[in-house]
Amino acid sequence: MSIRARRPLCAAFLTIVFAGLAAEGQEPPRPPSLRLPAGARPLSYTVALEIVPSRESFSGSVDIAIHLEKPTALLWLNGKELAIERAFASSDGRTLAVHIVAGGEEFVGFAFDSDIGPGNLVLSISYRGKFAQKSSTGLFRQKDGDNWYVFSMFEATDARRAFPCFDEPSYKVPWELTLRVPGEVSAVSNTPIASETPVADGMKTVRFGRTPPLPSYLVAFGVGPFDYVDGGRAGANKMPIRIVVPKGKASRARYAAETTGPILDRLEAYFGIPYPYEKLDQLAILQTVSFGAMENAGLITWSESLLLASPAEETVAFRRNQTQINAHELAHQWFGDLVTLAWWDDTWLNESFANWMGAKIAAVFRPDWKVEVSSVTGASDAMEADTLATARQIHQPIQSADDIENAFDTITYKKGGAVLSAFEAWVGPDRFRAGVRRYLTKHRFGNATAEDFLEALEAESMPGVAAAFRTFLDQPGVPVVTVSVACGGAGPARLNLAQKRLLPAGSKGLAESWRVPVCARLSVGGASERFCTLLTKESDSVPLPGGACPDWIMAKDGGIGYFRALYTGGLLEKLRERAAQLTTAERVSFVRDTSALAAAGLLPTDRALDLVPVFARDPQRQVVGAVADIALEIRDHLVAADRRPNYARFVSRHFGERARRLGWTPKAGEDDDTRLQRLALVGFVAREGDEPALQGEARRLAEAWLTDRSVLNPDLAGTALRIAALGGDRKLFDRFREAAKKAGERNDRRRLLSSMGAFGDPAIRREALSLFLTDEFDPNEARTLLFGSLGTDEGRAAFWDFLRAHFDAVVKKTPGEAAGSLPRYLSGFCDAARAREVEEFFRDKVGKLQGAPRALAQTVEEINLCGAQKQAQELSVRAFLEKY
Repeated sequence: MSIRARRPLCAAFLTIVFAGLAAEGQEPPRPPSLRLPAGARPLSYTVALEIVPSRESFSGSVDIAIHLEKPTALLWLNGKELAIERAFASSDGRTLAVHIVAGGEEFVGFAFDSDIGPGNLVLSISYRGKFAQKSSTGLFRQKDGDNWYVFSMFEATDARRAFPCFDEPSYKVPWELTLRVPGEVSAVSNTPIASETPVADGMKTVRFGRTPPLPSYLVAFGVGPFDYVDGGRAGANKMPIRIVVPKGKASRARYAAETTGPILDRLEAYFGIPYPYEKLDQLAILQTVSFGAMENAGLITWSESLLLASPAEETVAFRRNQTQINAHELAHQWFGDLVTLAWWDDTWLNESFANWMGAKIAAVFRPDWKVEVSSVTGASDAMEADTLATARQIHQPIQSADDIENAFDTITYKKGGAVLSAFEAWVGPDRFRAGVRRYLTKHRFGNATAEDFLEALEAESMPGVAAAFRTFLDQPGVPVVTVSVACGGAGPARLNLAQKRLLPAGSKGLAESWRVPVCARLSVGGASERFCTLLTKESDSVPLPGGACPDWIMAKDGGIGYFRALYTGGLLEKLRERAAQLTTAERVSFVRDTSALAAAGLLPTDRALDLVPVFARDPQRQVVGAVADIALEIRDHLVAADRRPNYARFVSRHFGERARRLGWTPKAGEDDDTRLQRLALVGFVAREGDEPALQGEARRLAEAWLTDRSVLNPDLAGTALRIAALGGDRKLFDRFREAAKKAGERNDRRRLLSSMGAFGDPAIRREALSLFLTDEFDPNEARTLLFGSLGTDEGRAAFWDFLRAHFDAVVKKTPGEAAGSLPRYLSGFCDAARAREVEEFFRDKVGKLQGAPRALAQTVEEINLCGAQKQAQELSVRAFLEKY
């Protein structure tokens, strides 16, 4: 949308400017395409905004101190959907006329009568804007009961929706913010309140302290009738912590208030740098669309459902999830806030580090949680995404707004974190931490690049680290490392390694090579030993420690390593037989690698399925979950209709007894792992094992839950509701619908809406999908209706018909930051004909949806690869299931 004037005077003025240009035969100035031109940079901002949450619009003014490096007659800033009302400049005691120049959707120009500079000036701008109503980007408002709130979310490029600015991360300067708000509400921002003064008309002026240098995307504030929960003080500077919550929800902040300080203390200890800001507020936003939490300096914002929980909803799963996200966001106060990426191609410098650091701190905070196992699973998830030929690299060149949107994905978060773990294991934790500290200290309150980090790491560790790291940063893909052992010759036993890019059957990806850190563990005569090597060539052979032939070898000590390990020469069988000698993380890594290699066609499918009987009996829930995933992954596309009964018996035989023993209802005295295993296993067996008793109990509990929420653990409620919906009738659907309308808790509404989309009856499913286009439910909550339909082949087909018939209406209902993901909803299809349909339908639409081009390319590739896998492996799965 172009910059538009909201007052007749402004509109007339713009007409005069362009008429004059036309009369002189000049083309209107052409705005930048992506980045602001060089030659000008901000020195500081002074921002004043009037924010009344009950109104749809806001007004503001900003004074930007700017340094001009060369003479200029036209200054471009970022500005989006703002009506500029007045602008002038001050320099050397003179006031300079400024003319507004339209700059398309993302920019606004400020023209001077003649060249000014080099030197400093202050550009003063008055403007108006509108709050977003269904989105959670820029400045947006939300209502809870009778109370209105305004929140901000500026990452990556949405500060320009709140004020004209240099909206790029390299422009990192101090900010001074003043908010004029209604007297009965309160306001929070990055810094403590410096003064609060009543003014006319029941309003007050809240002035915040000057910030340390910040990029525009880390500026943040919230306005509303908040309650405040004291989180104590933490860190070397005894910095105050508060949990800031919507009115009436203070009782839900207990866990966050109790754990934030201890997590921050552990981060300080690792970094050796005190928390860099004056205070820490954790602010709950009623609901968000495309983010769960945001690391604004001194004011972390959260989706309410991730930060707060009523006593009943404060489950084991909630506490673990909240802790790890909290550690992630607090780590950002150093990685991202204290030291900020210079441009979005280095988004990994923020997100990969926070992901890696969040897991590390959570593991220290609660060692009994075995967070290291979750990290292995996350790395495996990243490798799955990285197998695509359309996968992007971690350090991705940014050439468009779509590229910025795509930078916040599994590759950045999970692959980046897994690569950091692999290199930490190789160089050693102490030297790696020294590199991290060197990097943060050198660039504190400034900007940095990937090269800055690699330089610091190599300086504190050993030559060659940076070059090896770049092979993972600057190209996509995941290596598969073939592992074998040569024994029995004249010399010592040797480990043979060979690498290539993992490309599934049907893939057209390019061959790549890496410098792969491999830290392995082997056993000789019952004694284990760890050793590391760097695989720099296509293949290599290294002597094994001690020289003896090992009983077994695990190529990923602790499950850590960014590669898939393909064991040959009987090594796979040895690991399967000696699995009890592996750690939990190693067993999960072994199972996940074997499953992925089978899915890619590098191992027979039955080699992965043969792991199920062995590891389904494992005492650790994470291992059982990993082999349950093997069973689940074949269900949709590799099990023919006439083999469904065999498949159900396969699931029931290996997982049923444990699931039945666990049941739907927690028992007194259970530990956390038992409760978490129930979440992973009971619903899976009830549905895939076709267990009548578990299904019947799910339906009974789901119906009872509609009037008594206490009958189901909150983490299990959604699963039970969906199982009930699969075989449910019109009467049950109507009960779900009425319950969703009346539900006072947002989590309950989402559970119900998702289940409404899961009904198996085609007519009911069509009706559920059509509800998304009505005003019966909040559109952001109603999107779960669409997700709920995607769990079966029939549901995906119904959604696809619905989307094609109502595409424009669906896009209109969907917040802009989420619409680009629409092609991803179809990634569950599995044949070339569907791939062509999806590609053809979206071809002329993706250009209008931010981030959609890559989403479409990856969806089409995934559908085609699934079709190739089905063609190659369906017969072997059929043969495997014959025994059940």
